[in-house]
Amino acid sequence: METSPGETDPTSGADRSALVALYNATNGAGWLDNDNWLTGTPLEEWHGVTVDADDRVSRLELEGNLLHGQLPPELGILTELSVLKLSCNELKGPIPVELAYLSNLVVLDLGHNQLTGDIPAGLGNLTGLRELILSDNRLNGEIPRELSRLVLLTELCLDQNRLVGAIPTWLGDLEHLEKLLLSMNQFTGTIPPRLGNLGSLKLLHLHRNRLCGEIPPELGHLTCLDELDLSDNRLRGEIPPELGNLINLTELYLNDNQLTGKIPAELGNLLDLVRFELWDNELTGPR
Repeated sequence: METSPGETDPTSGADRSALVALYNATNGAGWLDNDNWLTGTPLEEWHGVTVDADDRVSRLELEGNLLHGQLPPELGILTELSVLKLSCNELKGPIPVELAYLSNLVVLDLGHNQLTGDIPAGLGNLTGLRELILSDNRLNGEIPRELSRLVLLTELCLDQNRLVGAIPTWLGDLEHLEKLLLSMNQFTGTIPPRLGNLGSLKLLHLHRNRLCGEIPPELGHLTCLDELDLSDNRLRGEIPPELGNLINLTELYLNDNQLTGKIPAELGNLLDLVRFELWDNELTGPR
């Protein structure tokens, strides 16, 4: 809809009202930086706000700004958002289901807060998402199956929460993933061999869960890996010699498990290793 000269686009006005709702819901008066918020200045002059050519909010970046309280459902009005970064604040309560309306989102970062409840299944509607970062909150429940639609993801960071259930096998179909962080949760079951399909993966952190079974030899296909951390689980069996194919590894953590057998000679191929920890297992053979 076109507007006459001097007339305000109603969608831009709606964006302004959504930002006001965020300010009021998260103690905007106590933010570290609230320059121009609640003033009549253009939205692009409000701290942390970027607008597009149509004066719609395209980026909202308020990391580490002492936001305190619950995220309001009005955030779903900001339908032109491509980047929403609210990490390192004091946000509580659930993730609003209305975020599912933000179909243009590329980056959603709500990490390092105190959010609770389930991960909304509606986030699976954000099919353009490249980064989904929910680390270090108090989220529970299982990883929703609907997130399997996020086929463009390069980063999926769900570590340091209270998530349960098995690690979904469909994660192995997110072929663009470079970072998969699921550590410090309460995941059970085995490590899906299909994770070996993630040929672009550089970081795989699964430590401090309740994973059992053997280390899948298919992880040896992840030749771009820089860090592999499987420590502090209940893994059994021998160390797969296929891990010797991960020639780009700089960090390998297998400690605090129940691994048996000898250390494979193939691990000697990992010439770039800087950290290699195997302690607190049941390994045998010479050092």
